Amino acid sequence: MKIFFRKFCLILLLVGTGVFASDDRAQRILVVYNENEPASQPLATYYAEQRGIPVERLCGLKVRNVEVITRREFNQQIRDPLRKFLTDHNLLFQIAGTTFDSKLDYLVLIYGMPLRIEEDPTSKEPFPPSLPVPARRNEASIDSELTTLPAGSMPLIGWLPNPFFNAASPHFEPPFNNLLLLVARLDGPSPTTVRRMIDDAVATEKYGLLGRCYFDARATTEPGYMDGDRWIKEAYRLFQAAGYECELEDTPALFPENFPMTDAVIYAGWYAGNVVGPFKRADFQFHRGAVAYHLHSASATSLRTRTAFWVGPLLAKGAAASFGNVREPYLETTPHLDVFFRNLLAGATFAEAGWASQPVVSWQTTFVGDPLYRPFAVPVDEQIERLTHDHHPDLEWAYIRKINLLLANGDTGAAEELCRTQAATLKSAPLYEKLGDLLPASQRADTYRRAIEFAGDAFRIIRLKQKLATASTAQPPANTSP
Repeated sequence: MKIFFRKFCLILLLVGTGVFASDDRAQRILVVYNENEPASQPLATYYAEQRGIPVERLCGLKVRNVEVITRREFNQQIRDPLRKFLTDHNLLFQIAGTTFDSKLDYLVLIYGMPLRIEEDPTSKEPFPPSLPVPARRNEASIDSELTTLPAGSMPLIGWLPNPFFNAASPHFEPPFNNLLLLVARLDGPSPTTVRRMIDDAVATEKYGLLGRCYFDARATTEPGYMDGDRWIKEAYRLFQAAGYECELEDTPALFPENFPMTDAVIYAGWYAGNVVGPFKRADFQFHRGAVAYHLHSASATSLRTRTAFWVGPLLAKGAAASFGNVREPYLETTPHLDVFFRNLLAGATFAEAGWASQPVVSWQTTFVGDPLYRPFAVPVDEQIERLTHDHHPDLEWAYIRKINLLLANGDTGAAEELCRTQAATLKSAPLYEKLGDLLPASQRADTYRRAIEFAGDAFRIIRLKQKLATASTAQPPANTSP
């Protein structure tokens, strides 16, 4: 593995430290669709229209319309035709396998493109002696394998170090694009789901992602697993610091099916093989634009399912973006959630945050969502201004962010006054609930009752009634005459 890392470092020295000439990401993406899937080209065209991507950045390939293909099919029907397309269209300039100029940063695979390459037991390729035994395999996520396209001929067995991992800046700039591509896919259980994901990403960017965040740790002290808990708890802390309403489940159990999870825009948890908890309820739906992830070795084994594994079901329940593993990756080579969410909150695109959080490439990860999606590019005051102008229902959540940020700065009085004023103005259940949370325990009951009047959602009401029951026990008894 040190040999591969030295090659990456050498390329960095050769190409220097270029500067991103344009912030127009739509000019630096290639959209790849499968001509053998009827829905693939229309979705590619629709995505390009929504993002303003030039028609010459669409590339059609002919590949077997299945999720799993052989290494030979990958090489002959995907990798080699893509490299030819890039060089023929002057998007990639290489000499002796080294890229000296790339006009692309992103590559997006559209519904119909295969998901993973199956293990080839006949391969005789030698592996580096330093490669851990569990990594001496040659199956891979197609997305992760294609990240190395600019790097020329690379080994098939095992993983390669990712030079963009935990980069100083959350944004992908030259010379990184001479080393790898940020690959994501617009995929899922159905073409309808994919079109909705495209619409949700574009619509959410205007106002920013707003709602509640849910994190499900395991309270584990088991060596080899503690990192997963650490990542999730740090993500929880990051969203709290950003002003979001957050819930942390910190026991070995997962959120139960009847847990009152509402208005969810962020979910991160682990460790079940198939979707469980609130996501199995028929009435559960993520808030628009949600990013959802469940850490499991087989979370993205298939995306064409609404009930098995995790990525497909989370997308089917309304998430705009998710990610996972097509085969056993081992914890240390999965996305580091703290890095992912830190970068996403800093304004990075979904693909930038994803690959910056992924220590290795040519391995098992797939990022499923619009690679250009930036859910946190809008500051909270600008969110309030835009939402107010458009009379958007998410205004209540922007005010909750503002209130939480005031609280974090010690402005308790201003936070409570803003919450009280806007709860009455907007007749908002979330704001009345927040106001109840801010008041002394003995004064909360009436405010929670007010929140129930506007709650609407059955599980909001369940949560509020739980809080009301607790608050009622804290109220002093009414005065009675002797």
